[in-house]
Amino acid sequence: MTHRDIKFGALIALSFALGTGTVAAQEDEDFFIRDKYEAVTERAQPEFDPLPVRVGAFEARPQAGFSAGFTDNLFATTANETDDSFVGFAPSVELDSTWSRHALGFNLDLDHLEYTDVSSESRTNLGLGAEGRLDASNAVALFGSVRFDDLTEPRSNIASLQNAAEPVEFSRVGGEAGIQYQSGRIKVRSAVGLVTFDFDDIELDGGLIQDQDFRDRDETTISGRFSYAVERDWAVFAEGVYTDNDYDPPNIFNAFNRDSQGTTLRVGSDFELVSLLRGDIGVGYQQYEYDDPSFSDVDGVSVVGNLQWFVTQLTTISGNAQRNVIDPGLVLSNAAIETSVSGRADHELRRNLILTGEARFTNFDFENIARDDDRFTARVGATWKINPNIWLDGSYELTDQSSNVQDFSENRVLFGLRIFP
Repeated sequence: MTHRDIKFGALIALSFALGTGTVAAQEDEDFFIRDKYEAVTERAQPEFDPLPVRVGAFEARPQAGFSAGFTDNLFATTANETDDSFVGFAPSVELDSTWSRHALGFNLDLDHLEYTDVSSESRTNLGLGAEGRLDASNAVALFGSVRFDDLTEPRSNIASLQNAAEPVEFSRVGGEAGIQYQSGRIKVRSAVGLVTFDFDDIELDGGLIQDQDFRDRDETTISGRFSYAVERDWAVFAEGVYTDNDYDPPNIFNAFNRDSQGTTLRVGSDFELVSLLRGDIGVGYQQYEYDDPSFSDVDGVSVVGNLQWFVTQLTTISGNAQRNVIDPGLVLSNAAIETSVSGRADHELRRNLILTGEARFTNFDFENIARDDDRFTARVGATWKINPNIWLDGSYELTDQSSNVQDFSENRVLFGLRIFP
C-alpha cells in the first residue's frame, strides 16, 4: 500500500466520521426550543433576582406580598357606585426539584383582600398544586399535575348578580396526565384532564338564597397535538381537544339539562424568526352540542394566538388573541362566545425599573338571551427591584364595559411590596 493510498483512505474515514457526527448532532438538536431572544420580564438579573433556598434536592422560592389600594366602583354597578380602599396579604412558596432527569414541583399561595368599609366584600383565595415529569427515555416523557383552588368571583364577572349580598365563592379541583414524544423534527403530546367546579349558593339582598348548583360540573378534556419542525426556528402543528361537560342534574331552580360535548380542531405554527419575532398561532373550528333541546348548538371559528416582538433588548411588545366558547354562569344562557385581543409593552427604563403598559378588548356574545358585552381594560404599572429581597410595585387600571344589560366603569389603584426571604 502506497502513502497515497493511506492518505486517500484516511481522508475517506475522516469524511465519514465528520458526516456521521453531523447527522448525530442534527438528531440531538432540539428543533422546538425558542430561546433565541429574551423578553424584558424573562431576562435574568442576578443582582436583583431573588435567590432560591436550597432544601435537599429541591429549591424553595418563598414570597410575601403586601398591598394597599383603592377602587371607585366596588360592586361594578351602572349607578350609585361605591368606592372603598383595601389592604392585601399574599404569601406564596414554590418548591422545585434540581434533578438532572425527571422533575417534581409543588406550589402554595394565599391571597387575602380586606376592604376598609364594606367588609362583606373581603375575600380569601387559596391554591395549592403539584406537578411532575418522568423521563422514560430520551424521547418519551410522562407528565402529570393536580391542583386545588378555593376562589371568589370578582364583582365584575359576567355571572355576577347585582342584587347579591356578597360575592360568589367556589372551589375548583383538577388534574391532568399525559405523554410526550419528541425525536428529531417530530413532537407529539397527548393528555387527559378532569376539573370539578363546585359553587356555593349566595344570599341576595333581602335574605333570599340564590341556588348556584346549576353551575356545578365535571369538565373532562382529551387533547392531542402533533408538531413537525420544518426548520430549526419554525414548526407547524395540528391539534384537537374534546370536552365533555357533565353538570349536576336539573332541580326546581334550574329545569335545564346543561350537559354538553365540544370539539375543537386547529392548525397553526410556532416560530422564532430572525426579525425578532416569536409566536404560537392556531386557527380552526369549534363546535359544542347540548343535550337539552332548549339550548341551541354553538359553533364557529376558534383562534389562539400569542406573539412577541423584541423591539430592542430593553423593550418587548407582546400580543394575544383568543376566541372560545365559555360557560357564562347564567341560568338562561348555555354558552357565550368570548373574543379577546390584547397588547402589552414592557420597557426596562433602568436595570431594576420595569415599566409596563397593557390593554385588552373582550366581547361576550351570549347564546339564548339578548345580551352582548364589550369590555375594555387598560393598565399601566411599574416594578422597582430594590434588591434581591425587596421589590415595589405600583399600577393604575381602568375597566369600562358597554352592554345592553349592565354598563359599568371602574378605576383601581394598587401599591404593592414583595419580600423574598
